[in-house]
Parts: sequence; structure tokens; C-alpha cells
Amino acid sequence: MAQIARTETNKATNPVKNATDNVAELGKRTTDKAAEVTREVTGQAENVARSGFQSVRQAVDAAAEVERKTARRAGDGVAEINQSLVDLLTEQTKHNVQVLQALAQPANWGKAAQLQSEFLRTTFQRAGQFTRRYVEVSQAVMTSALPTARGQAKKAV
Repeated sequence: MAQIARTETNKATNPVKNATDNVAELGKRTTDKAAEVTREVTGQAENVARSGFQSVRQAVDAAAEVERKTARRAGDGVAEINQSLVDLLTEQTKHNVQVLQALAQPANWGKAAQLQSEFLRTTFQRAGQFTRRYVEVSQAVMTSALPTARGQAKKAV
């Protein structure tokens, strides 16, 4: 009788044990699969973040390159404008001395009026030449900076 009871108990506990084992195995597989998916998602997230950082770095590098090239060109332009201004002032000073010397000679009002008229004409011509050169150099600097900025913007995108 005891043996029959054990047999019946074993029959009753075997399906429960099998079900428990199946649930434990299923839980283990689910946990392993979840860990694998988590590793994959983490790897993909790292790749996306790395790619984003690389894009930002490229954009910053491109902007810095544009800034360096533009500053260099602007510096060259400013140097050229400064040289033009020095040349203008040198010519103007020499001309002023010449006119002053001519005016210091014995008074001839007709000659004085002619000298003064020529002085003003020459002064305005020089100022016009300087202004024209200033505009030319400024346009050249801006025009040369534009392709550099466009090229760097394309690299950043």
C-alpha cells in the first residue's frame, strides 16, 4: 500500500516537476535572449553616439577651417588696404609740401588760385582712388571667403 501511494505520488509530482523544469528552462532562455538583445541594442546605441560625435567634430573642424582661412584672407586684405592708405598719405603729404612751397613764393593771386584748384582736384582724385581700392580689396576678401565657407559647409553635411 505504501508503494502504491508512492507510485501515485510520483505520478502526481512528475508533471508538476516537469512543468517547473520547463518554466525554469523557458525563463533561462528568455533571460539569455533579453541579455543578448540588450547587448546588441547597447552596441547600436554606442555606434549611433559615436557617429553623432564624429559628425559634430567634423562640423566644428569645418567651421574652424573656414574661420582660419577667412581670417587669413581678411588679414591680407587689411594689410593691402593699410599699404594703400600709407601710399595715399605719403603722396598727399608730398603734394601738400609742394603746394605750400609754391604758395610761399611772391604773391600772384592767379597762380595761387590755380595751385589751390589743382591741389583740391588732386586730393579728391587720390581719395577716390583709395576708396575704389578699398572697395576692390574688401570685395575680393569677401568673394574669396565665400567658396571656402561653402566648401566647408558641404564637408560638414
